[in-house]
Amino acid sequence: MEGKKIRAVDENARLICDDALTEVFHRLPARSLACCRLVCKSWLSVLSDLHFIHEHLSRGQQKLLLFANDRVNDRSLAMVLADDKESMYQLSRPMASRSIFVHNSCNGLLCLGDSTGAVELLNPMTGESLVLPMPMYTAGSSQFSSCNWHCLGFCPGTKEHKVVHFYPGAHIDSFKMLYEIYTIGDKVWRQVGSFHGAPTDRGVHVNGTVYYLTKFRYIASSRINCLNLESEKIDVMMLPPRESYGGHCSLTELEGRLCLLVVDGALEGPPRTMDILMLNSDDKQRWTPRYHLSLPWLMPTCYFTPKHTLFHDGKIWVQLLARNLYCYDPSSSSEELKMAWPELDFPFSTHTFIESIVPLRKDYFIKQIQ
Repeated sequence: MEGKKIRAVDENARLICDDALTEVFHRLPARSLACCRLVCKSWLSVLSDLHFIHEHLSRGQQKLLLFANDRVNDRSLAMVLADDKESMYQLSRPMASRSIFVHNSCNGLLCLGDSTGAVELLNPMTGESLVLPMPMYTAGSSQFSSCNWHCLGFCPGTKEHKVVHFYPGAHIDSFKMLYEIYTIGDKVWRQVGSFHGAPTDRGVHVNGTVYYLTKFRYIASSRINCLNLESEKIDVMMLPPRESYGGHCSLTELEGRLCLLVVDGALEGPPRTMDILMLNSDDKQRWTPRYHLSLPWLMPTCYFTPKHTLFHDGKIWVQLLARNLYCYDPSSSSEELKMAWPELDFPFSTHTFIESIVPLRKDYFIKQIQ
């Protein structure tokens, strides 16, 4: 009887220690947890649990990632801008010998591409990478070509990460687009279906759905194609009506919601403005005007649509040109964008990023610890 009581006390003590250890793990940054996975099998078991991984991810702080690919000066780097301290630190260097760009980032994973149409996923915190099979159609692809639109997303219902690839059908004049999907853990791309209306960019992932605009201009025929990652079906959403049309538009994600950026149509005379409309989470057909910004007058011929607009640390960050990053503070009385960082001497692209230990291969750390 005494032996059973002692074993019960020991078991309770072990559970308390495990709970305390898990709570400590929750408070550690992802880069530290990646090292902790290699300490012993019991720690590996805790840190490989999907519930723990996503719980830790939900507590993470979103950061800004500035991705530069300057091969001439050996700057094929991924960097994070820490705006509070105005400092940068280098992440893992992916595919250093190749000219690459970032399609997008999701849950701490980067979706990378190159001019051949190849796709590679990278978790900079763990160093784990995964080269995907070549997509179905990559002929003549480049960062901006119509056959090289890829977007990484996460399906909350199935807890799966998926990469979507859109490419034109056999008859380009018909504007018919095909799409294939690669689910992380599978071995091949799956050709899923087709739709009409070529996307204008690589898309935006928000809460399990990938959104694409079909026009750069804000006109009556513009619409948003919506791909639900769980059902893998395309739906169509029309843009909200406006008193006056024209100008340029693009999509982004702010505060966990889909947003529509509308730059006014005036080509001459400062100031130019940008409206940010936010899609209601309850009513998917209703948009709410959220912000009205005054854009800086950069040059008389500069007519652009800010595509890299991010919400971070209570502020809105907008990349206007290849080397400039601006910031807007909603709590201030001013509606103007202000320079957030001195002009860098190399071009970069801006993305949201959150450090995580999301795995790309189930046996990656098991092989390392053995």
